[in-house]
Amino acid sequence: MIETDLKQKGDLASALDHPFEAMSHYEQALDHFPDHAEGIIGLSNLLMDIYEEKMPAEEPQPLLAPMPTSSGSLISDPTLETRPSKRPTTAKSTLANAGRELPPSAAPPRDPTPAQLNRLAARDRAYMLLSNLTKLGTGYDNAEAWYTLARAHELSKEVSKAKQSLWWVVELENSRSMRPWSVVSPGGYAL
Repeated sequence: MIETDLKQKGDLASALDHPFEAMSHYEQALDHFPDHAEGIIGLSNLLMDIYEEKMPAEEPQPLLAPMPTSSGSLISDPTLETRPSKRPTTAKSTLANAGRELPPSAAPPRDPTPAQLNRLAARDRAYMLLSNLTKLGTGYDNAEAWYTLARAHELSKEVSKAKQSLWWVVELENSRSMRPWSVVSPGGYAL
């Protein structure tokens, strides 16, 4: 099956420390089969690594070195040289430069930065994928999916839900048979 091959490629890329390539393979596996449990678990683990800042949110691009001009100088036009700009002074900048705190009414609101929003979106996407898999999809009896969902709850600071998910892991592992039921068939394993 194509999605299994893509999942294995994702696992290999992840083991070789190529997380963005692994994410691409997991995404392709989910394109072929949206409830692919192993693909969702692999992708969710990488998304939660982004939230925990174990890896960057976007793949780092190599920096391009500036090309020197024929004269050997990096700047060919003297008018393009950087000059210090004069910023107009305002009451806020004067207070900030004086070392005094701004009054609470004049303090700017603390909006999340784009990097923080990317991290939160990664965590929320992992939670959504795992929640759908464990509650609506084919992974209701997948202990690894419940374990990864517990990690997502823990990152969201939902300790009681994380405990419930971990209890599902224990219940599923306790009820797992030693051999699959397919071996108990005519011509199969005899007890």
